[in-house]
Amino acid sequence: MHMNVLSRRSLTAAFTAALTTLALTSIACSPSDIFPTGTGGGDPTGTSTSGAGATGGGGATGSGGATGSGGATGSGGATGSGGDVTASDWLHTQGNHIYRADGKVWHGRGANIQDTRGCNACTYGPPVPSEVNRRVDELVDVWGANFLRLTLESYAQPAPAQVHWKNAASDPGYLADIVSIVRHATDKPGVYVLLSLWIDPTFSELGWPTQSTADEWKLLAETFKDEPHVLFGVINEPQFNFDGAQDPAVWSAMNDTVAAIRAVEDAAGAPHHIITVQGTGGWARRLDYYVSHPITAGGGDNVAYEVHVYNPASDFETLFQKPSETLPVVIGEFGPSNMSEQECGDLMVSAEALEIPYLAWTFHMRCPPNLIADESQSGCGVGMPLKPTSWGTLLKERLALPW
Repeated sequence: MHMNVLSRRSLTAAFTAALTTLALTSIACSPSDIFPTGTGGGDPTGTSTSGAGATGGGGATGSGGATGSGGATGSGGATGSGGDVTASDWLHTQGNHIYRADGKVWHGRGANIQDTRGCNACTYGPPVPSEVNRRVDELVDVWGANFLRLTLESYAQPAPAQVHWKNAASDPGYLADIVSIVRHATDKPGVYVLLSLWIDPTFSELGWPTQSTADEWKLLAETFKDEPHVLFGVINEPQFNFDGAQDPAVWSAMNDTVAAIRAVEDAAGAPHHIITVQGTGGWARRLDYYVSHPITAGGGDNVAYEVHVYNPASDFETLFQKPSETLPVVIGEFGPSNMSEQECGDLMVSAEALEIPYLAWTFHMRCPPNLIADESQSGCGVGMPLKPTSWGTLLKERLALPW
């Protein structure tokens, strides 16, 4: 599915009207496609799935249990405790929260950060994992994040002049770069990485996981089975399905993928990682089906429910506050698109009060809404100054406060 930028406003109005008709709380629409102009992102209002491109172009169609082992170290910022990996580094779910081994609720907060493809800004030259690591250093050591969502980006076919585009199952060098980036981040005390398939040719046309997605996750689960500071994010954003008619089918696709990951972990005798499954529709906006139908694969343990929020504060109750009463929720994306910076601040306050981990979109200069200013001269941005935008300043100041 490709959606052009000009259609976003009319689609937003149409979807909002449809939701009212269906007696659902208003959920603003959000596209998961790549816009050829490099604007946009995870929804029709321009948030998280569009490629920045070397010249702004390119892309492909995008798209809780209580018995988990272990726990984690340190909450809040780069100064959380941690260090060498021990049994106490594993996180687990219990009831409606994610917990550390010491019985305290885990307080994860930070931002999305792109892989070596860089929201399609860096696919036209050789991959530079050291640049991703430099940005990790800034986000963790300077801004104070202890939770990162590393977005994995790949395509079925290369665009003209693209140098690297294949997914981890097809490109051993790309997988090696992912491993090096994750280990660089998780070597930092108390830091956790949500490894997330963001754009991937294995997704269905509606952004659901397929058997090929599950096969790719088997490889990733095997690769990171012994890494307690890694969480697994199944996909990015299931699209449309505003009326919930396809909820059972989306649920089955998610459950099957979780089962594939658990099979790898169980065969290896490894603990169950936290796996996030994304909202069943509205570009990962809707968690309501999971409230009555939680994931069952692997006994249902250590599953968290990921929502993406690009909505006014009036929608917060439906999107994450109400679901978090019974489910362990992770806010995987949010930012000032369809919501003001003030509302982004309100979201962080609410998430912390409810002890919900959250991740801002995104630590990039050309994948809006951007946390850092674009001083890349329309390139990949290797070595450019990492200066916060006003949105970035808001997040940075929040991360400086205790939680």
